[in-house]
Amino acid sequence: MSDKYVFDGAIDLDAEMVLLPDGRRYTEADAWADSLAVTQHPPVIGRPSLSRGVSPLISFRAPSAYKERLAAAAAKSGRSQADIAREAFGRGLDLVAA
Repeated sequence: MSDKYVFDGAIDLDAEMVLLPDGRRYTEADAWADSLAVTQHPPVIGRPSLSRGVSPLISFRAPSAYKERLAAAAAKSGRSQADIAREAFGRGLDLVAA
């Protein structure tokens, strides 16, 4: 390993020249703006919300036969069990409300 470049864990971007792929210099101000963007808007993990904000979670117990039918329907259709359960639940509510 070459001793020419040593990284001690910190870079003063205003003293060291670091260039971006487009040739612009990356400064401390750029690094600060990037860190704020990451901390204020963390990456989204998981599926997008199904409603505005956080999707509510609905949970209930069902017979094991329902679980088996759900797994079979998901395997046959190539859709997720959650997707099929949401659709079935919505259709069931439509029938009850009618």
